[in-house]
Amino acid sequence: MKDLDQKIQAALREQRGAAEMLAEPNIAQEVITAAFRGRHRALTTFTFVFSFVLFVGSVWAGVKFYHAATVTAQLQWGGLALLLIMMVSFIKVWFWLEMHTNRVLREVKRLELLLVARGGAE
Repeated sequence: MKDLDQKIQAALREQRGAAEMLAEPNIAQEVITAAFRGRHRALTTFTFVFSFVLFVGSVWAGVKFYHAATVTAQLQWGGLALLLIMMVSFIKVWFWLEMHTNRVLREVKRLELLLVARGGAE
């Protein structure tokens, strides 16, 4: 059992210091450090850029909607703008779920650190 505790403690030391582990990051630090430095950083970067492109496309479709001459054209451009905005919203929800997963993993690591520290004091 002590061997397992020592392995956990060594693994936690390799990842981050105990003081840094116990610090609570603000939302900007959480987005930047956890999301873009995690194991899914390529996917997160791709979805971030893709959501920006979709947002620009929705603004473009909204401008086309405003300048459309016929009702049919307005419905088409308005539908496209709505679809693009919905896609951006879905990506943002996915991003927030990833942040929540990172937050839960950080709390589990904190608990491991506290258990190892408490076990070492006995």
